[in-house]
Formats: sequence, structure tokens, C-alpha cells
Amino acid sequence: MYFRKSFFHFLSITILLVFAWLFLFLNQAILTENSNNNLQYVPENASFAVRVDVRELTEKTLFSIFLESKDEVVISLLQSSISKNMNTEGQFKNYGIDYLSDIVVFEIPYKTSTIQGILVNVNNELLFNKNLINSKNAFACNDNVGVILNYDNYKDQIRASELKKIARNIVKKKPHNSTINFTENHGSGKFIETYSKGNYFGESSYFGKTAILFELQEKSLMLSGNLALNSTNSKKIKSLTKIIEPKGIHFSSTIIPNFLVDSLNGWLNQFTLKTPSIKNISLNLVETKVINHSSGFFVIPQIELLIEFDKDFSIQDFLSSRELMTYLDYSLQKNHISFQEEKLFFKQLSSSSIYIGINENPTFKTVYANEIVKVQGDLKALTTIKGGGMMTAFLEMPPIYSASKNLVKHTESFNLSFVKSKKTNVTIKGELKFSKDHYPMNELIKFLLVSQLLN
Repeated sequence: MYFRKSFFHFLSITILLVFAWLFLFLNQAILTENSNNNLQYVPENASFAVRVDVRELTEKTLFSIFLESKDEVVISLLQSSISKNMNTEGQFKNYGIDYLSDIVVFEIPYKTSTIQGILVNVNNELLFNKNLINSKNAFACNDNVGVILNYDNYKDQIRASELKKIARNIVKKKPHNSTINFTENHGSGKFIETYSKGNYFGESSYFGKTAILFELQEKSLMLSGNLALNSTNSKKIKSLTKIIEPKGIHFSSTIIPNFLVDSLNGWLNQFTLKTPSIKNISLNLVETKVINHSSGFFVIPQIELLIEFDKDFSIQDFLSSRELMTYLDYSLQKNHISFQEEKLFFKQLSSSSIYIGINENPTFKTVYANEIVKVQGDLKALTTIKGGGMMTAFLEMPPIYSASKNLVKHTESFNLSFVKSKKTNVTIKGELKFSKDHYPMNELIKFLLVSQLLN
């Protein structure tokens, strides 16, 4: 009996010591500043790069989930996901990668396409090469820096040996003239940094070089950065002057991509209708209604919409189109259109500006802050759907919708602003604030797992 008590006492102490050692080891691994030599190997011709500070992200996430909130829902979801992946993918392989240092995702141009790659810090080159030897991707390692290039998308354009050569050249020597220079010390909470240069988003894009930083605070996800305007478009962009008084979720912008107008006119072509180019748009979305119409279900966003065109445009003539009335099944009155009992009012504000929305007499607001894009309000408006009975129930079924609804339910406010600070420069600031007792990383992990986006 004495021996048994002593044995279990000894076993208990041993287990406590093991857990204490594991905690200290994990704590040391997270808090130790790991070397980030891979930051110096971003290719000179990279058109886009994202730096993820995994150490900072891991520290904030673990603290939020296990110490601050003790979120049992997230812990349970993580356990289920890990168990499922272990059962389907087998034993975890050690690739010799230092997972608690920075990871850089980049893109470089190649012929008429692009090549995506990942730069990592390596703490065991032998394991890195050994466990990637059967990979479909090209890889190379030098001086404890590894690169992995995606191969599947380029089988018809590039030989595996050629892609392998590109990988070797990336880690062979540090670039001397790289135009992408990441911040040396991010500071607490700053976990993602992105850069782009040239016309990465297309020749018709309003922006050239961009630099954006994402930050994680106790109750908020924040972003800040600078966007360089393309010289050809900088003079075309004007600041907001008149907007709808914000309600629900609000969006206003003087940047209207041409492809949106082209897509709209492509759809309107079937009714022999067309709209001029849009100079300014201001929109409130309060909720969405689904009504049981005689011809089926109709989705009617509860909106207030102000549009200013670059040429004269008559809303009365536009809505009087017989083809459009038949297709959308509405009746036209003096100042509104009706979908059975639902009304949308319209108004000609000037020869080139119009209003359409749920309120007969909307309220407008003058803006003086040199803003060119403004988003603010409550994200719950995006997932609030009323009426429709069975149709609404069907909308609730996809995991992505239920996960999105649960995510925005726990947010308090969203703000995003693009301000034209100079003739060729725009500053961007944004914040997604979460409500009491809900933490950013907890809610994002729930969203990713429940929506099945990680499957």
C-alpha cells in the first residue's frame, strides 16, 4: 500500500514537471525573437509580397483563446479539426521549417503568367529537402532559407527543371535592389504586412505601389497603409462631397471600376438600356427582404442609393422600360416602383444624379475630409434577411452563410476610409471592432472552421 501511494505521488509530480517543462518550452519558443533571414530573399522582380509574423500571431491567438477568453467553443472546434486532419492525412511530417518565424508569400512575373512562392526560415535543411523530395512543387534551400514554388498551374508553360532553377536562384543570393522592404520591427499586434508594385491589379487599376499593415488589438482588427495613385488616374479621382446620411452599413466611393459599369451595361443590353459612367455612388443597406411573389421569390435589398453620373441620365425614362418592368415584374408609379406591397422610391436630384431607396425623403450629408472611399456601420445589415419563409430557411443552410452571420453578430462596428492626402497618394485606415466578450482571432477561427473554408 505504501509503495502504491509513493508510486502515484511520484507519478503525479512527474506529470506536473512534464507539463511545466512543456509550458516553459512553448513560452520560450513563442517569446524568443526568431531570425527572419527569409525577408532578405524576396525576389527583386516580385510584384506582390505578404509577410506573416507567425510568432506575433501565435502569441496573440494562444493568449486570447486559452488565457484571456478561455473560449471552449474555439477549443472544441480546433480539437475536432486537428483530429479529423490527423485521421485523413496521417502522421504530421516535420519539414524542418521554423514555424514561429516570419513566412513570406510572393508572386513574380513569368512569361505571360506569374509564379507564386513561399519563403520560409529553415532550422533543419536535411529534413526540409528530405520531406519535400516527393512534392509536386519546386523547392530549394540555402543558408537556412527555403523557397517553395507552386508548379501545378504551370505544367504547360514551364518544365520542372526550369522551375527548380528559378527556386535555386532565389535563395542563392540576397537581392541588392529589392523595392519591397519589410518593416524590421513590427511592434505588438502587427502581424501581416503586404506590398505590391507596378500595376499589380491591372493596367486600369487606380493604384500602383501599395503598402498595407494589419494589426491585432484586444477587441479590434485594424489596418493602415499607403496607396500610390497611377499618374494616368490620379487627376480623375475626386473627393466625396455629397453622401447619403449613413445608416445600417454604409458605402460611398468616387472610385468606380470600369468593369462594373461595363458588366452592368452588358446586362442592361438585353433591355436596350444603358447608363453613363458613374462619378460617385453612396449606398446604405439596412437589411434584405425576401417576399413571396406571384412569380416566385423576390429578393429586395432595403437600400438608400445615390448615384451621380458623368452625363445626363433620366431615372423616369430608365424605369419606364417595358422590357425591364416585365423582367423584374414591378409597377411604375409617379415617385416609386412597387413589387406587390414593397415600394422603392426614386427621385431626380439633378440632370445627372438620382436617388432610389426605401425612404421617400432621404437625408444627405456634405463631406469635407478629402475621402474618396468611406465604409462604416454595422455589418449585421449584410446578413439580416427577413420574410420569405422556406426561401430564407434555404439561405440559412450553407455553412458559409451561417458562419458569416455568426461572425458579424459578434461585431460592433466597421470603419474603412481612403483619404487623398496628396495628389498622388492615398492613406487607408480601417477597424473592425468586436463586441463585449468576443475576441477577433477567436471569431475568425470559428468562421474559418464552421464555414469549412479550411477543408
